[in-house]
Formats: sequence, structure tokens, C-alpha cells
Amino acid sequence: MNEEIEGREFDWYAIDSEGNLGLFSTAGEGFVPDYVINNVGLHDAISDSIDSSNWGNPEVFFDYCKLGFYVFDWDLPSGPYKKKCEPSNSISNNLKLRLLELVNDNKLSINFRKFTDIKSVKDI
Repeated sequence: MNEEIEGREFDWYAIDSEGNLGLFSTAGEGFVPDYVINNVGLHDAISDSIDSSNWGNPEVFFDYCKLGFYVFDWDLPSGPYKKKCEPSNSISNNLKLRLLELVNDNKLSINFRKFTDIKSVKDI
């Protein structure tokens, strides 16, 4: 793990094989793909731009699903990422365009709808 994000809550974004967008919350320990490590600041900037009235409590995941994300959270202490919820709305065009610029060249080989747990970087 990159020391810039080690030990702190860090959210990273991904696109799956079907074009669905996912948000992964590391809980300070979850694995992070190389393409994210190379763009930590951009992932942080997107996270900072997302407004949530439930920041700091588990209900925040449902806010993200309302925004159009599949949400996975690292299960402490040793994983895996567990799916917390699925999108309940479509993602806004503005946010989708920003995310696609960041993740489109790094599509994951999985389908977020089919996975409930993601154990390692090999799963993606």
C-alpha cells in the first residue's frame, strides 16, 4: 500500500466489464490497484467533491448508491471488500465524465453486479 493512503480512509473508483462504476472504501487497509496508486490525488479530489450528509457513519454508503455507485467496503481486519449496496439511481453526467476520465483506461475484468466479495487484486 502507498504510504500516502496507508492507515487512512481512502475511496477509490473503478469501472467494471459492463461499464458500471464502483466506489471502494479501504478502511485504511484494503488493497488498491496500481492505476489508483498512480492517481491518489485525483481519486481524493473526486471524493472531496461528493456531498454526503452522512459522512463519517455507515449510512454514507447508501448516499453513494443513490448517486449511482456500486459500493464495496473493506471488511476489517483482513478483508475482503464486501458489497454494501447497489446503485439506486443513475450517476450524474458531470460526475460520470470525471470518473470516466480517471478510470476508463483501467476497466476491471469483473462485473460488480455478480460479486459480493472481492478478496484480492487478482479478483479484479
